[in-house]
Order: sequence, then C-alpha cells, then structure tokens
Amino acid sequence: MAAWGLALGAAASVGLALRGADGALDFMRWRAAIAFVGATAAVSLAAAVICRRNRPALLLHLGFALTLGGWTANEVLQDLGVIPGEAQLRLCAEMGITESTPDNRLAFTLESFEIDRWPDTGTVRQYTSRVRVAGEDFGISHETISVNHPLVKNGWWIYQSSYQEMTNPHTGRPLYFTILSCVRDAGLPFALCGGLLLLAGSLLFAFRRKRSAAAAPVRYPPLLTAAYAFSFAGACAMLVHRAVATGHAPMQNMYEFLMCMAAFIPALTFISARNGERTMLQDAFLQVLVIVPVAFFMDGRVKHLMPALQSPFFVPHVGAYVLGYILLVRAALGAGRQLVGAGFLLMTVGLVLGSAWGKVCWGNWWMFDPKEMWSLATWFVYAAYFHVEARLSPAARRAFLIAGAVMIVLTLTWVNLSKLFPGMHSYA
Repeated sequence: MAAWGLALGAAASVGLALRGADGALDFMRWRAAIAFVGATAAVSLAAAVICRRNRPALLLHLGFALTLGGWTANEVLQDLGVIPGEAQLRLCAEMGITESTPDNRLAFTLESFEIDRWPDTGTVRQYTSRVRVAGEDFGISHETISVNHPLVKNGWWIYQSSYQEMTNPHTGRPLYFTILSCVRDAGLPFALCGGLLLLAGSLLFAFRRKRSAAAAPVRYPPLLTAAYAFSFAGACAMLVHRAVATGHAPMQNMYEFLMCMAAFIPALTFISARNGERTMLQDAFLQVLVIVPVAFFMDGRVKHLMPALQSPFFVPHVGAYVLGYILLVRAALGAGRQLVGAGFLLMTVGLVLGSAWGKVCWGNWWMFDPKEMWSLATWFVYAAYFHVEARLSPAARRAFLIAGAVMIVLTLTWVNLSKLFPGMHSYA
C-alpha cells in the first residue's frame, strides 16, 4: 500500500512539473488542491502506522506527513485570514517612501540601496538594501537585507526580492526602487521537523542493507589501471582549472555538473575495486556519456554566479545530487548496487538542503518548480523501491533501478535543458 502511494506521488509530481512553475503554483492555490495535500498528509500518517515495524519507512512517512501538514496548515491559515499572506514592499530612498507589513507591526524606510557588479562583465553580483525599521516592540532599528541574507523580525521574514531601475526626470540620474518580500510561514516548524525525519529515515535505509562477505580486491592490468588513473587525473585537472577560471565551485550549470560527475566516477571505480567489485567497464561507459557533451556540445563560457547562487547551501546541495545521481545510475548498470542506499540518502540530503536554501533565498521552502517536482518524483521512485526491495526478484530490482535511472536522466536532460519547463532553476 505504501509503495503504491509513493508511486502515485511520483505521478502527481510529474503532472505538476509538466504544468510549469506558474501553472503548478496557480493550481496549488485552489482549495481543492490544498485539501488534497492535507488528505495526502493524513494518508502518509496512516502509512507510518502501517509501517511502524519498519523503522526507516516509519520515519519517511512521518517526515512526509509533517512536511505536507506544515504546508497545508500555512495555506489554510492564510486562506482563513488568521495570518497574513505574502506581500511586497516597494521603497525608494530618494522619495522617502515608507511601507508596512500587512499587520502594520513593522514599518520600513529605505536609507540606501547598493548594487555590487562584477568588474569584468558589469553583471550584478549582489544588491543590498539598508533600511530603517520601526516597530512597537523595539522602537527603531537599522538593518541590512540582501539576497540570501533575509531579515527575521517579529515573525516576519523580509527578503531582498528584486529591484527596479528608473531615471529621475528632474536630474537624469538613476533612480532605484528596492522590492522586499514579506513572508510569514506558520508551517515552517513542521517542515523543519519533517525534513529531519526524512533524513533520518534515508540514513537508516542506507545502513540497513546486509553486508556481503568481504571479497578480495580486484586488480586490473597495470596498463589499464594507469590509463584509467590518467583519465581521473585529467578530469580532476579540468575541474580545478574550471574552478580557478570561474572563481567558484564548478557546479553552476549542467556543463559544470557533468564535469564534477566525470571526476567522481573514476574515484568510485577504484573504491569498488578495493571492495572486490569489477565496475571499470560500466564506469568508463558512464564517464564517456558525461564527458562527451562537455567536450563537444555544451556551452563552456565562464559565467559569474548570480546573487541567488552565492550561498553556503550551493556546494552541499549540488554536490549531494552529483554524487547521489552517480551512485544510483551506476547501480542501474549493475555497478555498486550495495551503495543504492547511500545514493538515496544523498538525494534526500540534496532535497532537504534545497528546501532550506529556497526558504533562505526566496521565502518559500517549496516553489513547485518543474525541476523540484521532477526531483521529488525521482525520490518517490527510490523510496518505493526500498519499501518493496525485500520482496522483489533480482530482475524486478534491476527494473526498478533502471526506472529510477531513467528519471534521473530525464531530470538532467529534458527537464533541465529544454525550454519547456521555465522556473526558478532555468539558469542551470
């Protein structure tokens, strides 16, 4: 039953992804959709009771129920007017505009607005608002708000959303309006607890697998080992060169994402060899698949990080997905299947960190973005696999893993690279 529910969750996630970011958000504002999410939370809670003897599954279902319940509670409370919804403030220092949060508990006046630009391209590196905040509880304070650095005050999260540049008709000089978003999230504590339970459940799935008897290390012919080691060194050198050229960890877009994969794959080959598993053929095939697009087809122009990507979440969020996807695709090819649990754990880490990053950067921990939804659908597939793995035949297990790998490939290609799915991750 639980596995079928996860399969339906995957199908629903794909359906929302196909609607695009705006279409999915509009759909989820319907009361029927909110009620459906609430009902799904209740079903997930019931599944936790059914799976209570399976501790990893119990934690996953509890975490999912809390996460969905937190989102539903916030939407319902806003719909009933118990808490105010999201609002935007448009401020201009030169015009002395003062605007307040919807509950009128905080009043904001822009003191200065600064745009930091990259010196070589002139593109925006960061933009920052310095504001005067007035409130009954604390009087007057002076605060700084920038992208990825929100202000949290009196239950409100205030974000640097965007800005508008105009021309002052009297002086001819630029006139800047800063756009600040005000968000209250009553369901955030539930979502945080849910995320921790999802991580705990994934961790138990990763380490509950039976260890096979230790096998003798695999020894490849010296010439083959040397050639493969040379390819590993080349991939690492390419990665280091890219990092130096860009000035950031090379994980910004699909070009750099595949470069990271190319560096990780040979390392996993040698780790598998030490554990007695021959995976060089499968890993070499994978490495060719990821390095050929980088070398011949993809745009390798150096690009600076946009403001939203300049975050401590950047490297662990993307890195978890890079390594997790490699482990899971290798398993579909018959290599390193004992690491499927680790791949699922890393994918969960990427999902939870991405949600936390979205909250810090954009104000919402889930935006129903096509790439978010497709990644969630992929997560559902592997969660269902672990629920029924013990009852599957070897052929069925392989079919499950291949289906998960297909979802990963679609996420990295069709969803990520096509223009059919505009959303918050379109830069990738």
